[in-house]
Amino acid sequence: MGRLLGIDYGEARIGLALSDPNGIIASPIKAIPAKKGLKETAQAIYAELSTLEPIEKIVIGLPLLLSGKESPSSTKVRELAKYLEEIANLPIVLWDERLTTAQVERTLKEANMSRKKRVRYIDAMAAGAILQNYLDAQSFSI
Repeated sequence: MGRLLGIDYGEARIGLALSDPNGIIASPIKAIPAKKGLKETAQAIYAELSTLEPIEKIVIGLPLLLSGKESPSSTKVRELAKYLEEIANLPIVLWDERLTTAQVERTLKEANMSRKKRVRYIDAMAAGAILQNYLDAQSFSI
């Protein structure tokens, strides 16, 4: 199994995370600024791919409501995934991201991290949580 890229889409910032080569551990990498359009955002993510080790698959967090239904943001994420799949020519998986940002926010608060620092790290850490949830689910399904 090769490395996987995890993405947490936000209208202001895009969190990125990367798995280890064995697909066991996800690590947050960075957050990049979102662009005005989804196509431009996909191009910015693709530009980041060129700075990383080869990627086998991309996992993008799909924002769902607590009920499991799609949220208004789900449409944007699906469109971003479509553009990114065309540009990167890699398989894309949309993965339920419910409560990942809240989970990361709570963890950072418990670590007594200031709000200013939390804003800097939360997007990449949310991408890491999304990717880790995906990796864990894959290891249990083997």
